[in-house]
This record gives sequence, C-alpha cells and structure tokens, in this order.
Amino acid sequence: MICGVAYVAQGFDESTFYTRNTDSFDPRAEFIFEGVGGDEKIGDFGLTGNGAAGMEIDAINYDLGTPPNALVLASSHNHTPAYLLVLDEMLFNIMDSGGDVCEQVRADMVFFETPGGGAVFSVGSIAWSGALSHNGYDNNVSLITGNVLKRFCQEEPFVFEPR
Repeated sequence: MICGVAYVAQGFDESTFYTRNTDSFDPRAEFIFEGVGGDEKIGDFGLTGNGAAGMEIDAINYDLGTPPNALVLASSHNHTPAYLLVLDEMLFNIMDSGGDVCEQVRADMVFFETPGGGAVFSVGSIAWSGALSHNGYDNNVSLITGNVLKRFCQEEPFVFEPR
C-alpha cells in the first residue's frame, strides 16, 4: 500500500532492464522521463547482475493495495528461469513459474499522487541502486532518479485525483 508494488519474485543470477509503458507518457509523469528517450532501454547495465531490474523484484497488485490512480511507468522483461514467482502469488506450486515464461515475474516502476499533496515513486527492484554509478553516473537510471528527487524537493504540492 505504501509503495504501490508488492514482492513477486527473486533471482540471484542476472538482472535485466525496463521498457517504458504507455503510462510513462502521461503528463503526470512527464518530469520523471525528462531527457530519456521513449524507446530507450532503462538500466540495461549495472553492478548487480548487469541490470537495474533484479535480485528481488516487485510489481503492481491492486488486490494488495496498489492505488487505482497509480501509473505503471515501465516494466522489466526477460528475467531468467532462476527468477521464480513467490509462493504468495500461487495457490500451489506450479511448473512454468520462472521469469523466462511467467509474465507475473517482472519489476514495475510506479508513480502516484497521494492526498495532501504528496507522491510515491517506486522502481520495484533492489538492483536499481547498483545501476546508478554506471558510466560515471551519466545514465538513464541516474537521470530518472535525479528528476524524481528534484521534483519531490520542490514545495509545489502534487495534485491528487482519485480514480
């Protein structure tokens, strides 16, 4: 409920990248992607498994509290079979729950405004921080992080519009 995402999988071999979803072009999220290309892979590099989406990953889950006004900005893809859907997401163990075949195994980048003028930004991945320093911090993970921090430091409140 607090972050807009819930734990879905973990894997400790390779990390991967994010691609932007339609929601990333919503005017509410424009500040997040300033300077980032529309078809640019986000975080296809990093110290933690060579990508920004990995280790433990989290995705939206409306049943567990992702708010209806949340924008799903980007999602990871191409996780390996070592990334297994957590048992919390299944009623019983099933085959084909690895990241190479199960669409639920992904990290979602989420943004939403809250009542009172606040907002939440979540990347749904522990490996995100391992991609910040790539290329001397001159990369799209650092750019997105900086864009979010700059906006969150401004006094202008966010506009909450419930859906």
